[in-house]
Amino acid sequence: MSIGSSAGTEPPADDERIARHLRETVLKQARGDIDERVQRDFPSDRFFAGALAPESEDQLDDPDDDLQSKMQPTGLGATVRVRGGTEGDELTLSVNASVWVRVNPTYDEMVNRDSFVALGDRDEDDEGDSLLPVFERIELDVPPIKIPSAVLQTPRRTTPDVIQERAREAFQTAFADAREYARENYDLYAETDDDDTVPPAALEDEVSFRGYLAERAAEGSPALPDWHASLTVEVMADEENGDDSTIVDFEIANEAVQSRDDAIYTIRDPTLFEVGLKLETRGDLEFVPFTFDPLPEDFRYNRDLWGHGRNCTVTAPERDDQKVDEDGIPPGRRAPDAAPTANRLETQFIPEYRQLVYESADRDANTAFEVLADLENGGLDTLNEIAAEMRQYLRDEYDAALEQYREREDWDDDPETGDLADFNDDRDAFEREIERFERGIECLRQHPETVGRAFELMNEAMDRMHEFPGWRLFQLVFIVMEVPDVASREYEEWAEVDWRDGSTEDRAEDADSPLDVVDVLWFPTGGGKTEAFLGVAVWSMFFDRLRGKNFGVTTWTKFPLRLLSLQQFQRMTETVMYADLVRREQSDIGSYPSRPFSMGYLVGKANTPNALTGYDNNNHQRYQGPSGESLRREAKVVPSCPACGADVEVQVTEDDHRLTHCCTGSSFDCPWQSRSLDTSETYAEEELPVHVVDNELYRYAPTILAGTIDKITAIGYQRKFAHLITGEMTLECPIHGFASLGECTEKYGCPIDQDDFSDMARPVEPYDPAPSLMVPDELHLLEESMGSFDGHYETGVAELQELVEAGKTKVIAPTATITGFEDQVHNLFMRPAERFPSPGPYLRENFYAQERAETQRYYIGLVPHGKTHINSIIDLLFYYHREIQNLFRRSLNDPTQVLTGAALEGTDTTAPLEADSIDEVLALLSYYSTSITYLLSKKDGDRLDQSIVSQLDTYLQEDGRPPLASERMTGGTGFETIMEVLDVVENPWDEEADEQILNHLIDRGVVEEDVTDSVLSLRSTLEASLDEENEVIDSDQFDVERARASENTREALAWLLASRLNTITATNMIAHGVDVDRFNMMTFFGMPRGTAEYIQASSRAGRSRPGLVFNVAHPIRERDLSHYHFFEKYHAFLDRLVEPVPINRWAKNSVKQTHPGLFMGLLLNHYMYRDGSGNLYFGDNAEGFADSVDEGELRQQMLGMFGDPDDHEEFRGDIEDLTKEALSQLRLDDDQWTSGRIKRSPMRSLRDVDEQLPIRSEYRYREIFETMDNR
Repeated sequence: MSIGSSAGTEPPADDERIARHLRETVLKQARGDIDERVQRDFPSDRFFAGALAPESEDQLDDPDDDLQSKMQPTGLGATVRVRGGTEGDELTLSVNASVWVRVNPTYDEMVNRDSFVALGDRDEDDEGDSLLPVFERIELDVPPIKIPSAVLQTPRRTTPDVIQERAREAFQTAFADAREYARENYDLYAETDDDDTVPPAALEDEVSFRGYLAERAAEGSPALPDWHASLTVEVMADEENGDDSTIVDFEIANEAVQSRDDAIYTIRDPTLFEVGLKLETRGDLEFVPFTFDPLPEDFRYNRDLWGHGRNCTVTAPERDDQKVDEDGIPPGRRAPDAAPTANRLETQFIPEYRQLVYESADRDANTAFEVLADLENGGLDTLNEIAAEMRQYLRDEYDAALEQYREREDWDDDPETGDLADFNDDRDAFEREIERFERGIECLRQHPETVGRAFELMNEAMDRMHEFPGWRLFQLVFIVMEVPDVASREYEEWAEVDWRDGSTEDRAEDADSPLDVVDVLWFPTGGGKTEAFLGVAVWSMFFDRLRGKNFGVTTWTKFPLRLLSLQQFQRMTETVMYADLVRREQSDIGSYPSRPFSMGYLVGKANTPNALTGYDNNNHQRYQGPSGESLRREAKVVPSCPACGADVEVQVTEDDHRLTHCCTGSSFDCPWQSRSLDTSETYAEEELPVHVVDNELYRYAPTILAGTIDKITAIGYQRKFAHLITGEMTLECPIHGFASLGECTEKYGCPIDQDDFSDMARPVEPYDPAPSLMVPDELHLLEESMGSFDGHYETGVAELQELVEAGKTKVIAPTATITGFEDQVHNLFMRPAERFPSPGPYLRENFYAQERAETQRYYIGLVPHGKTHINSIIDLLFYYHREIQNLFRRSLNDPTQVLTGAALEGTDTTAPLEADSIDEVLALLSYYSTSITYLLSKKDGDRLDQSIVSQLDTYLQEDGRPPLASERMTGGTGFETIMEVLDVVENPWDEEADEQILNHLIDRGVVEEDVTDSVLSLRSTLEASLDEENEVIDSDQFDVERARASENTREALAWLLASRLNTITATNMIAHGVDVDRFNMMTFFGMPRGTAEYIQASSRAGRSRPGLVFNVAHPIRERDLSHYHFFEKYHAFLDRLVEPVPINRWAKNSVKQTHPGLFMGLLLNHYMYRDGSGNLYFGDNAEGFADSVDEGELRQQMLGMFGDPDDHEEFRGDIEDLTKEALSQLRLDDDQWTSGRIKRSPMRSLRDVDEQLPIRSEYRYREIFETMDNR
């Protein structure tokens, strides 16, 4: 692929050039395209990309060894389609390859042999008194092989004699020329009858050593490999297409044989390196593409596949899908080429895909927070202008696109079944988006005091919080679209689903109100989905307060992964705090009875405690004092104050028994601490509005709940969950917050006597209590059994809300993958779904966003041959970090070489860098200094971590360089460690940490101790010069100090800058929610199991700078090899090749897992709050309930909990039978607890699928078991 594909002659940006240089440097080392000599290693042990191995004598005994052929292939092939051709037309096949020959070492190489790094997989047998193995490269010059077109028109299984003869002559000529070149230009190693032992006298000086080599040359003969290669051509009929084309298979094979002695003693290496084929046609003969079948048919897609490769891919350079056209239009913003053919094809053994930036479109729209915070004076006008722009885009761009598509020969213009029908469907979907947006504008206009004012306050809060000025276009349109849907809970006139009528009449009946529709928010990772749904959430918070909902949950956000929920929680906490500062300034909602906005973290006792008080619960004491410091630290979920950046400490309050997050900053510097406090304030001046203890959440009903998806199972064992989902709160304790059923929620720590509690507590009446919004983030992760179980609980919660008319919750589902979203939403929520944004007229353009001709990331495919999978990863990391170290050192020692661009290779330009000073380059390099290796299993991580220490660090040490500073991020890594790692990467300038790194380098002998002070001084000057707020020290001052420093000082600073945390091994826990700008190099230890995971993981690299993603396929895994062979095509359509989410809410036996929890949920979170039911935790009360309840009504309610499965009779029958069985068990069992009477305990987690074994304690041990239950 040509990387110089940008339009015009402007040189690429500096970060792009650095990325290209690093890529080219690493790949040169992997394929062997280097000028330097190779010492100690066999070339085939070092260069693992694009090599064709010889047959070994051992292989001759087992020619059918399939594993060996994958690990060390001998052939490379391409299968292509050719068409046409008349007499005189021909196909020219050119072979590119290189070979290596063994030469004599120089005297310096012999005496410094220990300084050379050996990267070979074989155990080194390199005695110090033997001749050092050294090899030199020769590029083969293979004459082109002409193939008459007539030969390609008739199917044949064997290679025609004329082609065999021409190929034999071409290879013989090339190998003879290589031998002659080697004899004339190299001091070739001579093979003698003696061994390679060098007499001590020969190493006394250079003259003696040369004399020794001359004697060997006279006694022996040059050890040149006996290279042999062949070409096979097979012609097959193209039966699938039925035209005049044929399918032709070309394969080049290495037919040399390597002897055991040559391999053992590193003498001859007959491997062919950097092997590639070029095919060119002349006259009427041409190549035509296959169809890339994994990609579904769509008028936007270019499904042309130019060939099937073996140990390579096949590309057509003149038909480059990634090319920006002469007008600067990238490929994602135009129709695919019409009826393509090609005259030149090439194989690529290191395939590559350049993914371009996909970003928000401008459209000249003013989306500034400041403007939208005043609807009457410009905000509504701005929204109307955007709506008009959308209408114009609908008219102009879709018509222009349709013109382009109709130029394609394969376009089907049938308006009912053809491409035109699909095109019109997408155009209609965009028109419905416009209608919904206009509907939102009208809702804002009609209700200025509630809907409109909430929108203004939301924008004001965002303006205060963010450094950027306004919304991305898709975020603003989405927020406005959602406004009338949520407002329909207050205003019935917005309860119609009119936009789904007409063209969608066939599915209009599935949504009775806008709240029924699940809006799936799709945008590529890093595009701003979080801010979009947070905008809706903050508007809903203000809307709730303005319409009289003074307390209770507004939004419930759920995340499948722990780390994801933690990172999002921190972002949401900042948003809520700034929103509350705005709220406090409003005269009508700024004080009691309007409660503060707050956050609740709902993840379970493995991360934060369920309660601080309780029966046999001493958590309140455990978390206090010095002995509780580690527990408090583990419970910290917000490490620094979102308002001022000061550190946060977790403290335990005495009276109200809370675990609080407190800002340690000064009230003069912290906007939160200097806020105006209400007389009935919940939070002290320094306390953040954050709750992390489950029981606190039930007591304060935080405005936004954020936590893991598993916590939904709490309805089956925690009756207070009703406080959050249905507002079953009737009292407010003067000390401990909301309460119900006549008792304090913190009853074990409340000083008020229970008999007096109802008299002393304040009555409360929740308003429209169900959360307005539910946001299951990363929807695509809800799959398989976890998705099925969650689907049951989702409809269970909805049924509990419907039973008490608490209001219907609107579901917004952000996702990074869109395949099969309607089926997934149906299985989860039993609701219809709509996608936003709808597909645009082109592959990567719609009204809201478009592709830009700048690099987002380079995807690079590698299959290691002749080297183990793990060692190829280690080699890549070595090459990469060695070059990072080189660039740091070169920048400090010879900045002119770097600033002029002379030090950067493979960048397609000789222009100087844009940077004016070397400190800017050093800052850029820091964005590339940390690599991530993505692991498919913990076992791989254990092996790789060990190899980094034992192998990679040894390579660097042998080369006189500092070792790597590595960390690990897996599902077992603690919160605190994760946050520390991310903080180190995001904020590398830490004086104390850098001093520790320098001391470590001194201890390792990499840096001299006497330069410590000068290095730290130069480092401080560099930091100051990069600080935009520092007006004293600038780039010039740093450059003066740099020039004045000694070479040792400059090198030591280079090693220091390159030795900050620089490599991380991570599993899939890093694939979601880890948004770090300084991750720009990533290596995959094999292909992840799903495309969605691959998209999410690889998007960690290249978020702010052009990223490098090396996908190192496992050479014996068929799935890895399949992705490698279709590498360019696969990566061009990653989003479209995501596998549908495997989920089935009606899976056999799933109801048996979830029924106990939903049955208990109905009892605890519904019936227990109805008059006369009593405490249904106790078995005796549950027995009385079972005797008195209307069984028919209960069965219908349980069917409702499962989403009324009318179309699934077997499922319906199972629910009814299990419900009848549960009631019978309540009556017949004598267990003290209700949950103990039913056959299976309620799920505690959606992953709780193990077979349960009931354990009952003897009477004398009951207190032990009860204590365990209460922890």
